[in-house]
Amino acid sequence: TNTEEGEWPWQVSLHFVGAAYCGASVISKEWLVSAAHCFQGSKLADPRAWRAHLGMQTQGRAKFVSAVRRIIVHEYYNSRNYDYDIALLQLSKPWPDTMSHVIQPICMPPFSHKVRSGDKCWITGWGQKQEAGEFYSFAEVEIIDQTLCHSTYGIITARMFCAGLMSGKRDGCKGDSGGPLSCQSNGGGKWFLTGIVSWGYGCGRPNFPGVYTRVSNFAPWIHKYVPSGPHFWRSVLQLCMEQSISLIPSPTFILINCMIWSYYLFYFLVFKFIHLRI
Repeated sequence: TNTEEGEWPWQVSLHFVGAAYCGASVISKEWLVSAAHCFQGSKLADPRAWRAHLGMQTQGRAKFVSAVRRIIVHEYYNSRNYDYDIALLQLSKPWPDTMSHVIQPICMPPFSHKVRSGDKCWITGWGQKQEAGEFYSFAEVEIIDQTLCHSTYGIITARMFCAGLMSGKRDGCKGDSGGPLSCQSNGGGKWFLTGIVSWGYGCGRPNFPGVYTRVSNFAPWIHKYVPSGPHFWRSVLQLCMEQSISLIPSPTFILINCMIWSYYLFYFLVFKFIHLRI
């Protein structure tokens, strides 16, 4: 499904040396959230090689483009199993208030923010539209039960969850990495950045939903780096904190500890075929 101008105002396209490479989400006037694996290696970790395109409906028509001043990859990021797959980017210049009709931050979920199996959320991005099925500029997906997610991949940590359709076809794909999984609070309230596009087995394959970084687990880490003064909170408080906490879905996810032998077995049998979304 194609998007309308300003429909997903927090969606960002990150360009590496002039080409669209990953996605990100606006969380303030100067800060973005993306996936750590987008910045693996010395070249990709260089902020000077990146440009952030905001307020864009189609590639090449961004309302605002900024250089990147700083990239912060989570210090515990594990490139072997994509755990702690989260990064922060600081823009070289804040987006102007005159662009607020097409650029807005998405609400950052508190640590208590949880979603239930079967809850509907949305993936967005300009990534590859197909591997073997139909793909969208945005698509509605379901949160997958954590037990089923774990049984599918065997290597799901507490900082990951699955979303998609078990029948396939609706999924993030190449180029969507780092982009948002946006979930709306009950009753049609505020939008929260529930997940970050991370990895999966192929794109939209039946029985292999996409795997996302669980953003609520990283609230303290994000606030450690992102300024919490009036400049940051002015718009965020107005946008997000009017929402009653009671409207946030209650927690039902299950944390499962993988046995050591299971981890290594799945590392060779599954991760050999894992596709990052870049």
